[in-house]
Amino acid sequence: MNFSRLIEQKLKEAREAGQFDNLPQKGRLDLSEDDGVQEDERLAMHLLKSNDVLPAWIEEDKALREKLDAARGALHRAYAWRRLRLAQATQASERSRIEREWERARAKFEREVEEINRDIFHFNLRAPSSAVHRLPLRLREEYDRLERAAND
Repeated sequence: MNFSRLIEQKLKEAREAGQFDNLPQKGRLDLSEDDGVQEDERLAMHLLKSNDVLPAWIEEDKALREKLDAARGALHRAYAWRRLRLAQATQASERSRIEREWERARAKFEREVEEINRDIFHFNLRAPSSAVHRLPLRLREEYDRLERAAND
């Protein structure tokens, strides 16, 4: 069993359920109490926090997550549309047209995943620690996630 994936899945489910929406200090970085941070870094963090600015790598991670959510959302909508339309389709030509549209949506998603993986690679190069690195996306896992969500 891969515990890091299990933890990531549980965190994702909690995030999607909104369990992190009302946390105090949401979206704010506070290192003022962290003794492990060097004084100059603590000062820089204080300046950033005072001006409501996040470090570039955090902004980049946020943009990555938004891009991924948008790509997954479009794929889920296309999949739901396909299932609904196929259930209603009575002619083979109509079913064929629906499948072509689904293939276009999949191809678009796969291009987006390639782009997101490039962004993840560049993010990981700039991130301050390997603890915040992102794993590249795997299409098979994304399609498995889609199937699980559709069957729930």
